[in-house]
Amino acid sequence: MNSLEANKIVGAGLGVVFLMFGGSLVAEGIFHSEPPETPGYEVAVAEPEEGGGGGGAAEETVAPIAARLQTASAEAGATDFKKCSACHSAAESGENKIGPGLWDVVNRPIASHAGFDYSQAMSDFSEGGSVVWDYEHLDHFLENPKGYISGTKMGFAGIKDPADRADTIAYLRSLAANPAPLPEAPAAEETAATEGESVEAPGTETNPSNPEDQTNAQAPGTTDTETAAAMPGQETAPVMSEETRPNPPAAQIQEENAPAAPTGGDTSASGEQGAAAAGAANSEPAGETETAAATPAAITGDPAAGEKVFNRCKACHAVGEGAANKIGPELNGIVGEPIAQVEGYNFSQGLKDYAAEHPTWTVEELTAWLENPKAVVPSTKMSFPGLKSEDDIQNVIAYLAQFGEDGSKSGN
Repeated sequence: MNSLEANKIVGAGLGVVFLMFGGSLVAEGIFHSEPPETPGYEVAVAEPEEGGGGGGAAEETVAPIAARLQTASAEAGATDFKKCSACHSAAESGENKIGPGLWDVVNRPIASHAGFDYSQAMSDFSEGGSVVWDYEHLDHFLENPKGYISGTKMGFAGIKDPADRADTIAYLRSLAANPAPLPEAPAAEETAATEGESVEAPGTETNPSNPEDQTNAQAPGTTDTETAAAMPGQETAPVMSEETRPNPPAAQIQEENAPAAPTGGDTSASGEQGAAAAGAANSEPAGETETAAATPAAITGDPAAGEKVFNRCKACHAVGEGAANKIGPELNGIVGEPIAQVEGYNFSQGLKDYAAEHPTWTVEELTAWLENPKAVVPSTKMSFPGLKSEDDIQNVIAYLAQFGEDGSKSGN
C-alpha cells in the first residue's frame, strides 16, 4: 500500500468522526430541554379542609344488619350472588358444589347441610348444630370469613360494602319456601346516634353509641351462620348507700358464704347458698329470726364449659380486665348487678321498664333471659333466639360469675 492510499483511509476515518460529532451538536441544539427546578414528579394531594382534625376523618359508622335489611334489595342481592355461584348453588334441591347448597340457609344450623364435608373450625363454631346462621352471623361472616371463623376452608375475601352484604343476605333469605321473618327495625332514636343498632346480649338492648354489625355468615362461597349468643347486659348503677347497694357477684358471695356451723337461733341461709347468685340473705344475730326473701338459685354450671359457649357472644360483648362496651355492653360483674345499667351504654326503653320491676340480674333472671330474650322483654331489639341447652345456660352464668366489676377473676 502506498502513502496515498493510507492517507485516504485516515481521512475517511476522520471524516466519520467529525460527522458524528457534528451531528450530536446539531441534535442537542434542536432537542435541548431545560432541567426541572425540582427533580422528580409532582404528586397532587388534596389539601385538608380548614378546621379539620389532625387524625383524619372519623371512621364511618356501619348501621346494624337489622336496620340495613329494612331497605335491602333481594334483586340487587341476586346480582351480587353471581360471584358466589361458582362455589354455591341456590337451587331448591340443595345440591352441594365446592361449597354447600344455600337453599333455606337463614336460621339453618351451622355446618349441618347434608352431604357436605365442613372444616373442623366450622364444625367447632356450630357447637354441635346449636348455633344457626342468623342475620348477624351471616353479616359478620360475609364481611370477613376467615377473620370471623379462623380455619374455615372458605377462600372468599368477603363483601366489604355493608349495603351489598345486606342485599346479598336479603337474597339468601328469599331462598326458602317460607322465608325467615325480617328483624325488627331499630328504634329511630337509637339508630340516629350509631347509624344503626346491633344485636343485644342478655340483659342488654340497643346501644346507640356502637354500630351493630352483628351477624356473620359465611360469605359468598360460604354456607352457615350462627346466632351470636348475647349475654346479659348491665349499666353502671347510680351511687347507692350501703343499705341499698346490690349484692356482689355470685363468685364473691361463694367465697364469703362458705359453709359454717349455724349459731343458736340463727335461721339464715347455709353455706350452700354461697354458691347462689347475688341476693343471698345474710344471717341475723343469734336468737333473732330472719325473714329473708326466697333463696336465690345456686350457680351449678361449669365455668370452663361456659367460656367455650361465651365465644359465640364475643362479637357483641366483652368480659375481663379492660373490657369495654361493644355492640352490647361489657359484662363484668353482671351476676347480682342492676338490670339495664352499664356506664356508657344506652339501653332500650323496654328493658328499662322491665328493670323497674326486676331490678337485679339474679341467676333466675339470667336463666330466663338467656333461654329466650324476647319472651322476657318482647320489645327488646335483641335478635338472639336464646340458648336451648339448660347446661349451656348454667355454664355461661358460672363463667360470667367469676368476673368482678373491675374485670378481675375471682376463681369461681
